[in-house]
Amino acid sequence: MSLVLPLFSGTCPATLTAVVITAQPVPRRMLAFEPDGDGWIVRLDCGHTRHIHHRPPLATNPWLLDAREREARVGQNIECARCERLELPAAAVAYKTTAVFDEVSLPQGLRSEHTTRVGVWGRIEVLAGRVRLVTPSLGRDEIIAAGAHGVVAPGIVHWLEPLEPIQLRVVFLRTP
Repeated sequence: MSLVLPLFSGTCPATLTAVVITAQPVPRRMLAFEPDGDGWIVRLDCGHTRHIHHRPPLATNPWLLDAREREARVGQNIECARCERLELPAAAVAYKTTAVFDEVSLPQGLRSEHTTRVGVWGRIEVLAGRVRLVTPSLGRDEIIAAGAHGVVAPGIVHWLEPLEPIQLRVVFLRTP
């Protein structure tokens, strides 16, 4: 999917957002199925849920109609558009917060390519200055200014680059 974002993000005026080039779909592992009226809700390992229906010709998923076939899909991947949009799951709760880092104490591990574990989200909270958050597979290169935050989805390669003197912390979240 190709997207172009405005220079100033409409959701947070303190965040400057560069052009988004080409985002790749984010595959997530299916954990369980729950009935939902005429369809099914699948729980994903990222903490999101996704509605799936079998309504030919609009949505053709005949495997939903058979319990054994549904069960066989558990553990397989399906795309998660919410992860691609970096939407925190509604049920996500913070379980760990780092110390406040500055441009000197920001660990090398956060400055180089890294990921969070499966199911672990990150929220980069910028308290002072500006930091660059790069997430190549989602085609994102963002400048996050003081008072704003950036979101990191589970298992997605990203890195931080201080652009000036900064203070920031990272809040780690997961779903129960």
